[in-house]
Amino acid sequence: MFWNKKKEDKKMFEVPEGNRGSYRVYPSDDEPILIKIKGGKTSKAVDICAGGISFPNDDHEIGSTHECKIKLSRDVEPFAAKVIIHKIDDTNICRCSITDTTDEMDDLVHHYVMGRQREDIQAKKTKF
Repeated sequence: MFWNKKKEDKKMFEVPEGNRGSYRVYPSDDEPILIKIKGGKTSKAVDICAGGISFPNDDHEIGSTHECKIKLSRDVEPFAAKVIIHKIDDTNICRCSITDTTDEMDDLVHHYVMGRQREDIQAKKTKF
């Protein structure tokens, strides 16, 4: 019967496939987001959103998947994830989605994005 069906656990946010379709925020100069690709160097992220991250290209290929560690801030321990490179733009920036994360890791990214949005809104309010 339809009323006895089990409800599936749904996430609050869905990670977009392919092109990143979420609101992007830019890390502050004071507290950059660091991403360390396994076997590569540590880079400063250009931007981040609920489902993706961008960083300078270090000889990566479109379509490749890389294990990485992402450090959002000084207060948060780095977490392991994977990034899938969907695009390398004309400024040599890798545009990627973040995969293989737990709900807690997703929450850390969402919390970071919302915090940066709040900071941006506050900065705009104080200008006027």
